[in-house]
Amino acid sequence: MRGECSMEDKQRQAIEVYDSFFSVTRQLKKLAYQSAVSLGLTVHQIGILNSVRTNPGQTQKEVTERMIFAKSRVSIHIDSLVEKGLVLRQVSELDRRETRLTITPAGEELCARYNGEALPYKALESALPQFSREEIESLILMHQRLLSRL
Repeated sequence: MRGECSMEDKQRQAIEVYDSFFSVTRQLKKLAYQSAVSLGLTVHQIGILNSVRTNPGQTQKEVTERMIFAKSRVSIHIDSLVEKGLVLRQVSELDRRETRLTITPAGEELCARYNGEALPYKALESALPQFSREEIESLILMHQRLLSRL
C-alpha cells in the first residue's frame, strides 16, 4: 500500500507533513522564547545551559557540536552565561589548551526552573492527554524514523 501513491500524492503528502511539522515547531519555539525571556536568557542560552548541565565538563567545542550552530554564537552565549554566574570555565588539567564548562548552583537552579515551568512543556502536557500512550509512542517512533532518513 505504501508504494501505490502517485508522484503527485507523494509530493502533496510531503508538503502536508512539512507544513504540519513547521506549524508545531513554530508554536513551540514561540513558547520557548517567551519562557527563556522571562528568565532573562535566550533560547540558545537555555539550550547551552541544559547541555552543560547534562554533560558537565564538556569543552566549548563539544557544546558547539551538540548545539549545531555557529561557533562564534556559542562563544558569545557562553560568555554571557559566565558573566551571569550560571556557567564556569575551567582550564583542563589534561590539556591546558582546552576549557571545560560546568554549571554553577545558580545555573542549576535556573535550568531546573525553566524545565519545570517552560511554556512549551506545559503546552504539550495539556495537549498530549487527548492521545493514548500508544499513539504518543508511535508519534515519537515515527519522528525518529523520519529523522534517521533526513
